[in-house]
Amino acid sequence: MDCFADFFNAKLFQGRQTILPEELEEINSEADILLEDKAEKTKAVQKYRDVVMRWRGSMNLVLLACENQKKVHYAMPVRNMLYDSLSYTEQIRQLWNQHEGKEIKLTQEEYLSRFRKGDKIYPIITLVWYYGLEPWDGSRDLYGMFSSQEIAGMEELLKKYVPNYHINLVDANNIGDIKRFQTDLQQIFGMLKYRGDKEKLVSYTKEEKKYFQHVNQETYFVMEELLSSKRLLNQVASREEWKEDVDMCKALEDLYQEGVEKGREEGREEGREEGREEGRKEVREEMCKEFVEVCQELGASKEKTSSKLAGKFGMDLESASELVGKYWK
Repeated sequence: MDCFADFFNAKLFQGRQTILPEELEEINSEADILLEDKAEKTKAVQKYRDVVMRWRGSMNLVLLACENQKKVHYAMPVRNMLYDSLSYTEQIRQLWNQHEGKEIKLTQEEYLSRFRKGDKIYPIITLVWYYGLEPWDGSRDLYGMFSSQEIAGMEELLKKYVPNYHINLVDANNIGDIKRFQTDLQQIFGMLKYRGDKEKLVSYTKEEKKYFQHVNQETYFVMEELLSSKRLLNQVASREEWKEDVDMCKALEDLYQEGVEKGREEGREEGREEGREEGRKEVREEMCKEFVEVCQELGASKEKTSSKLAGKFGMDLESASELVGKYWK
């Protein structure tokens, strides 16, 4: 609850502690709606939201939802619009169920709507939490999903008759001022700023040494997911076996040093391989030179020598002809 409240406070209220954890109530994230068509045939529409909380605070009652995305979802505006619509439909259904069985006088319009004139629903605020490594390059509103060629010159018509729908994107790559967060999210999101640079990541954990020296299992799993580092998880889990809190400073420094050593070794091996390849190239050149000289002494023509050279050393005729021209005296 603490982190959920902190997340929404940072985004909606610039860090002010407006949403309090004790005002939140987790509710079922499943939206299973029965829709009727004009022929009164029903169709079930079932969707699951990632996290949904009911907030009873200064705005009386609000539904707060969070959708987590590790990959860019190019249809996110429509997806979120559907989720929100289903949640509003579910509110209407629940209100109607409360009226059924009671001796309440309903007008024809209310019965048709299955919603009384005085009934009220509460607003829904959905945040899209994107923590992928690649920049978000998808649309952030419904208009962005339309073809620009198709709607050219129709912007005013769209604004008048087609309501736009915006997503509230929180991008880990552009998290902004992390001081707005008051819980562990401050340190966790701080790590995300440097996940593409291991050296800076290690340096940041050292700056926040007091926090990162004692990371519990739950927080560690969150970091592992956000950093996309299964290797880090396996390394620490096998060493610590979760008997106590994990020292992330040491874990990341060990991983960084291991990467540095591996890079050095790969560099040395690459240099050795380049040397071996250069040696093989020199030997091959010398062998080709001797072959061309022998063929010339035996009176073979350039064309025939090129053909024989290509066959003997497994090269194409054009390359063989160039070598013959190079060594032909």
